[in-house]
Amino acid sequence: MSFRSSVFGLSVLVATSSLSFFAHPIAAQPRNAAAQPQVATVKSMVNGDLMCYVTLVDENGIKYREVGATFEICAKKDAFLNKKVNLVYGKVSVNDCQSAEPCGKTRQQTLILQMKVAGSDERQSCHRGASAGYTIERLKVGMTGHSLVNIRLRQQPGVESPSLTTLSPGNNFEVVEGPKCVNSYVWWKVNTGKVQGWVAEADPTTFKYWLAPNMARN
Repeated sequence: MSFRSSVFGLSVLVATSSLSFFAHPIAAQPRNAAAQPQVATVKSMVNGDLMCYVTLVDENGIKYREVGATFEICAKKDAFLNKKVNLVYGKVSVNDCQSAEPCGKTRQQTLILQMKVAGSDERQSCHRGASAGYTIERLKVGMTGHSLVNIRLRQQPGVESPSLTTLSPGNNFEVVEGPKCVNSYVWWKVNTGKVQGWVAEADPTTFKYWLAPNMARN
């Protein structure tokens, strides 16, 4: 397609396709985490300028191209390629410039924050306790509990997941999901009445507990 324009009285023919050279190239953007597969097979992993791009095929055979992930995940390509994995998503800030060079502009992007080969039973690892590097669980779903220290409530289980808020000592909550074992921590999804998120139960190196059940209320 082309159009004709006049510049200083001269007729100039311009191909509109050439204008695409000036456009900011945008990769296929991942949809929100709810629309992305939680379990899928990894078909390709490629580092881009702004993030790692992953091609996934879910259990229904649907292909998801160029799903954004952190660079740390691409660095473990050999561990995940052509394997069925469990996925955890979260929002992070990424460069929003027309080149890979920083320009001070960022945008919030939903990326894969964690990838784990399916079949490694995280819940079973939790129950093996100290022998597997995890603390013994004192909470369970349906219990109420409270925080013993200032501790971050996160979007997903894992220390890389964005923080939603900080629980203060004495903050009460109800346990609604878990446990999940990530980064050697036992994680529980809790509801404070104002916000829901994931919080680690204890320090696996010192076995100091950060959360405690409300014994009188359970």
